[in-house]
Amino acid sequence: MYVKKFKALDRRTFLKGAGGALMALPMLESMANSNDPSKSPKRMVCAAVFYGLMPKYFTPEKTGFDYELSPLLEPLAQHKKDFSVFSGLDHNIGGGHQSTRYFLNGIPVTQARGYAEGNISVDQKAAQFVGSETRYPSLVLGATSNTMNYISWSENSIAKAQITKVSHLYNILFLNKGKKQKIQFEQGLKDKSSILDLVREDAKKYKNKFSQSDKDKLDQYFTSIRELEKRAEQSRTWLHRPKAKSNYTLNPDVDQLDIAQRMNYYYDLMALALQTDSTRVISLSFSGLGPNYGGFEGVSHDMHTLSHHGNVESTMKELLLIEKSQMAGFSYFLDKLKAIKEPSGKTLFDSTMSLFGCGMSSGNSHSNRNLPVVLAGGGFKHGEHKKYQRKNNESVELSNLYLSMLQNFGLEIDSFNKSQGPLKNLERIS
Repeated sequence: MYVKKFKALDRRTFLKGAGGALMALPMLESMANSNDPSKSPKRMVCAAVFYGLMPKYFTPEKTGFDYELSPLLEPLAQHKKDFSVFSGLDHNIGGGHQSTRYFLNGIPVTQARGYAEGNISVDQKAAQFVGSETRYPSLVLGATSNTMNYISWSENSIAKAQITKVSHLYNILFLNKGKKQKIQFEQGLKDKSSILDLVREDAKKYKNKFSQSDKDKLDQYFTSIRELEKRAEQSRTWLHRPKAKSNYTLNPDVDQLDIAQRMNYYYDLMALALQTDSTRVISLSFSGLGPNYGGFEGVSHDMHTLSHHGNVESTMKELLLIEKSQMAGFSYFLDKLKAIKEPSGKTLFDSTMSLFGCGMSSGNSHSNRNLPVVLAGGGFKHGEHKKYQRKNNESVELSNLYLSMLQNFGLEIDSFNKSQGPLKNLERIS
């Protein structure tokens, strides 16, 4: 029997309708991968909490594949074979709460000058690689409005602005601009470009008169300008392309819900964003409870107070309710990814590296050692508690794991920030 072979279509292929209007094709099997239809594009999701995860309840006692789930890992029980839990990894920095912001990069702003890419975070490094392949190179989300909860950093050591409202996230994914809005938006992009051109020319005129310190600041400033220009060009590229469609129903009062009730809405939309290929890189942070103690049943204190529990059993049990709920939210997200089949025949879970953890291990002691980290899916061999030993009073760099993730994402790099090489004993299977 003759079987007709179809050439793989480019993911940017569009059909022209009446009047030349662009209509996006649905995700087809022939679009799964231009070079190999059996493969799906890699994705990366990084979720972080800000007050640690109590080591007593997080770290398993045994190592290897036959370890028993700790109380904080119990919500992930159905995924045990599909995630790895790590011990002994951190960034070899102190700072307590201040260093939670550097969970995804390991380099405080004050130390970024000596690095070629500043203190860029792992998600933004991946986003650079994606570029304009998707509507959004990355989505940076913050479940609570708090200036402390920045975890995503650009190469010029500037924290990335976060989307903090679920309704806003839904709108940028699925709500198309009207004709008038598009014209106004395009004019705004032109105005910004003109302003950036003028600023650049003025700065160049006086560059030779600046001190070395000012030149360094100016270089950082130019990097910011280039980033703005890239963002503007990205907006132009996708402005007239229709957004993905979804029959997902959003609670009209979602932004007024407590974080306990709002959490899964973030995860629902994150899964949809990946499924529709609106983005391939997402970061999400939880830095507090908000009003009503987050709406968590049995909780009657704020997160910061509970994190300084002083080893008081009743306080720790109250904090455990929150931390378990946060882990349950992550488990819910993994469930969503496993339920979504891709044209390649695999699930979205198989192509998505999903990281969960914190830049501080214990809020009670303000320790930044032995960070709690879980990695699920995404093409690695999982199911193990991997423990790494300190040498010469230094921990194995968490950036080693990030380098492994970036290489798995497709980047041909040998280092990332302070990494010492890819993380050992982490096998890649796809």
